[in-house]
Amino acid sequence: MIVLAAALAAAACPAARAEEGPARISLKDKAILTRDVIRLADVAELGEGVPAGAAGLSLGNAPWPGNCREVSRALIKVRLVSAGFDLSRFSFCGSDICVAELDTVRVEPDAIVAAARECLESFFPEGGPDVHIELLREVQPVELPAAGGPPELRAAVSGSGVPLGSSRVDVSVIRDGARLKRVPVGFSVRLSLRVAVAADRIASGQRLGPADFTFATRDVTSLGDGSFSAPEELAGKVASRTIQPGEVITRRMVDDAQSPLVIKANQRVFLLVQTETLRVVTLGRAVAPARKGEMARAKNLTTGRDVVGIAVDDKTIQVPLGGAPHAN
Repeated sequence: MIVLAAALAAAACPAARAEEGPARISLKDKAILTRDVIRLADVAELGEGVPAGAAGLSLGNAPWPGNCREVSRALIKVRLVSAGFDLSRFSFCGSDICVAELDTVRVEPDAIVAAARECLESFFPEGGPDVHIELLREVQPVELPAAGGPPELRAAVSGSGVPLGSSRVDVSVIRDGARLKRVPVGFSVRLSLRVAVAADRIASGQRLGPADFTFATRDVTSLGDGSFSAPEELAGKVASRTIQPGEVITRRMVDDAQSPLVIKANQRVFLLVQTETLRVVTLGRAVAPARKGEMARAKNLTTGRDVVGIAVDDKTIQVPLGGAPHAN
């Protein structure tokens, strides 16, 4: 009896499968993907009888975040045949094309700009100079696949030195230790300092005194370190060009004041040779003018030879022992 029952059940199975008909594949209008590869089960509702191998069949790569990809019924049939499935085992219904998008998370522009701005501000400590930072261009949001850990933002200034003027900060979007995207963020960075400005017109060659300049807060972005922030920095300076009232005084506008001439050409001078144990003085005649501390050239009136030494005062040139070169 047991053998007979088994035989009857086996004979009934083909008839039951025949009555069920082909397995149904109904293509969706839209699909949200959670992985990098599109599977048949992602874009279609599958009826009973669809083999597991068919449900997991790859239909291609998922689109980039923020984009979509169309999966057609014809593509599904091609992939089924290529995988060795008999199309007569399936029935197809639903949409002709499914629009597939990757499930994403969005990194908002405000978060990206905030990370970039914080990086810039780190170059200018609190309580320091007055700095104005302005965003130059709008930043677009970044969309990432939803799968994975939370994204992290890391910002770094492009280039070296203190960022002034037009500056760029690169913000990297990091997930699980890997950089997924780099977003350039442009800023205008303006620096204002209290610097020396001309109180009145300063003529070229004029020696600067305390009454010639005052201090005011000005935009010095383009000046770098070329301005003056303390009165003592201008001590002993001479204008190398005319400076107009209210103009910021920069290092290019001034020179160090030169010492006055102490030796004149053809002037009679003392030629001094001196060491710890020896002091010799003889007469000479200056060949050219010289300032105090400068190299001075003279003719030794005793020997008739030209010597070179250092102008010490208005009547003395100190000549090194044995080191006085001869003039040709």
